[in-house]
Amino acid sequence: MKERGDNAAQIVEKRIINECTHITYPQVVNLGDSAAQNKINEAIERQVYSLIPPEGCEVWGEIFGKYRVTLNDRGILSVNIQFYKIRQHAANGLNMQKSVTADLSTGKVYKLYELFKRNSDYRIVLNKMVRQQIKEKNLHLINEFKGIDDYQDFYLTEDALVIYWQELEYTIHAAGIPEFVIPYEKIQNLISADSPIARFI
Repeated sequence: MKERGDNAAQIVEKRIINECTHITYPQVVNLGDSAAQNKINEAIERQVYSLIPPEGCEVWGEIFGKYRVTLNDRGILSVNIQFYKIRQHAANGLNMQKSVTADLSTGKVYKLYELFKRNSDYRIVLNKMVRQQIKEKNLHLINEFKGIDDYQDFYLTEDALVIYWQELEYTIHAAGIPEFVIPYEKIQNLISADSPIARFI
């Protein structure tokens, strides 16, 4: 069992292991509401299996998966799933990640736009912050930055929204997965009353 905050989920680990695959991912247990628990666990498994390449060990030398629980408190669970895969005989592999942020009482899994007030300019504000961080980090972009959309990948921590893109989407392989940390205090006026972030402001 993982360490938990207040009103938090109990988590056990599941594994997928074969000759080239070693994946560990979380599942929620003993939630009380089996429907909510099933929704969350199915969402996590969907993300895990979306990252597993279908060709399997005939093509891939290694498929490695792990996870981080980035938030597990006040009825909100946020999980970041991290994968690394490398083709047989290849010099470089590829890092990928996906996330699930859910309400433990209902099983609702949040999309980015659902964190913010309707008709707010949240995308304009976040894009400005991301562009500023790209500049501050001196990131070399291989494609023009087009900004976030309503379904942008993200996860939550106790004090920040973390937005990210996949490796090679905007940055070179050596840069890994670019993550942009947006402190809640800088966006609190945009947060809707029923957003999971509202519980941490």
